[in-house]
Amino acid sequence: MSEQPPGGRPNYGSAMRMAQIMHWLHQFPFGLSYKELTRRLGVSDRTLLRYVQTLKDTFFDDEGEPLIETVRSQETGRLRFRRKRVDMKGTAYELMSLYLALDLMAFLDGTFLHKGAQEVLDRLQQTLSKDHGHETSLMLKDFHKKFFHWTEAPKDYSAHNEMLSHLVKALVLQRKVEIAYQSPGKPERTHEIAPLSMLMFKRALYLVGHKYSEDQDKPRELTFAVERIRDVRLLSDGFYYPDDYHPEQRFQHAFGLVRESKPVRVELWFHPTVAQNVASRRWHPSQKAELRRDGSLTLAFHIELGMELKSWILSYGRYARVIEPETLRDEIAEEMRQALATYPAKERD
Repeated sequence: MSEQPPGGRPNYGSAMRMAQIMHWLHQFPFGLSYKELTRRLGVSDRTLLRYVQTLKDTFFDDEGEPLIETVRSQETGRLRFRRKRVDMKGTAYELMSLYLALDLMAFLDGTFLHKGAQEVLDRLQQTLSKDHGHETSLMLKDFHKKFFHWTEAPKDYSAHNEMLSHLVKALVLQRKVEIAYQSPGKPERTHEIAPLSMLMFKRALYLVGHKYSEDQDKPRELTFAVERIRDVRLLSDGFYYPDDYHPEQRFQHAFGLVRESKPVRVELWFHPTVAQNVASRRWHPSQKAELRRDGSLTLAFHIELGMELKSWILSYGRYARVIEPETLRDEIAEEMRQALATYPAKERD
């Protein structure tokens, strides 16, 4: 028996079935085969074709085209929402860039900084979905999986919202702040500084600022780990942002964050086992790499000697060796001897 009366106008039962079709198409963005639809509805092929044609004649998108379409596979027809062409030259690329930028801020989850960036991303997603329809909604559904980054041990700033709020306000308005700072193993000290930069390094936040002193001609440039700042007080005094301050120059000779000495030439050797991996990364702007015929690598820098550099060399264990300077080679050798001493040899029978 036909599900539709002789006059061709849908009755209540057929209208409910067509509504069910639209609901299923929302659940299955890639569509459903005609065979699956007839099975689900319990109707004949002919009746299903009537439903489909009625839907195409009744529902249109904002471009005046039928809201649904039929696509053919090797075996059977398939019904789905009409696909729209997404312009990857514009907003979708911007969305990808925003996702990647937001991922760099993932360690700030739980703070107003991360929340604000997430709200911008959400608004862009809503705009895309509205402008490009169902196909874009499908694309955005798993966007966070398509561009993904994993990192080691980020610091947690979820409990520092109020402090971060004061620091951001001071940076934007160019206001001095008074901070209570707790250095590792030292008593808490108070500093009055002009904040210059909020620095992100290895999924951690640092504040760079000038500290003024009456007995010095120039202000001292200091770096503070944000999680060690115990209190922040926004002062009424403003300051002129220095034209000669360039944050990238502060770290141009440092291997990492801490500046500890004058830069010197450092040359390292790496075993063939790790050579390709080391050579594939840009560890420092001054580096010069040379792959040897035996597969090993020599890497030269013009950098400051410090704990971060030594820790990096030691992380390669027996696969890295300091060629020069001699002082650094001796320090690395001593570190290895002391490390070995913490693992006593097994007692022999």
